[in-house]
Amino acid sequence: HHVQIIAKLYFVEGRTTRTMSIYGQRGRELLLDLKRSDWLPSYNDEGVRATLQEISLHFNELTDQASAASSAERTSATNKGAIPMQTRPSMLLHDAAIRRNKRCLLAYHNHRADKLRALRWETSAALPTHVRALLSEAEVDFFAEYDRLVSRYSAAMDLDLGANVTPPEEDFALVRVVHSGLGRIETEIGTVALDVGTTHSLPRNDVEHLIRQGALQQLNGEENI
Repeated sequence: HHVQIIAKLYFVEGRTTRTMSIYGQRGRELLLDLKRSDWLPSYNDEGVRATLQEISLHFNELTDQASAASSAERTSATNKGAIPMQTRPSMLLHDAAIRRNKRCLLAYHNHRADKLRALRWETSAALPTHVRALLSEAEVDFFAEYDRLVSRYSAAMDLDLGANVTPPEEDFALVRVVHSGLGRIETEIGTVALDVGTTHSLPRNDVEHLIRQGALQQLNGEENI
């Protein structure tokens, strides 16, 4: 909003910049991309690069104008130490655009990182293929490193941090197998074959991770078994 106000003041004076026609809009487009998505959109590498380029252009323009103002100040007999009034709106505009784009970039990447951290607890370290396709290489590395940190801490504390993320109401869960290839698992009550379409009442601690991955569907007592 401040960028738009300053831009209006700047153009009312009839001035133009030699390199840019858009002020702080690239970063805004990244955030709108997030808002339009149900979960996460594909990483917008082109948009991020364009935002960084716009920041660089604004910085160069700001630097040039500051140098010009400094030179004018040295040759002026009055207003020593003051930036010429006619230069201030333009410099404020470029500074505001830089700050806005930087905030948008930080918000964009922080939002995506938060989603990936939450996903780690939902899937127990398994990064679904369809999710991987949405991420940048750096985000895939971030997810893997975050998983390693959680796993090392879990091992050091001898705790399964992924079990019972939400406090269970019951120790056993009624589940139906919806994915093939799960084979047999060892549980507190013995070995269980997880064949597709079969239902079981199993210790929650033994199947919580499979429920979060979507391999098992949790049922309530009223559902048709």
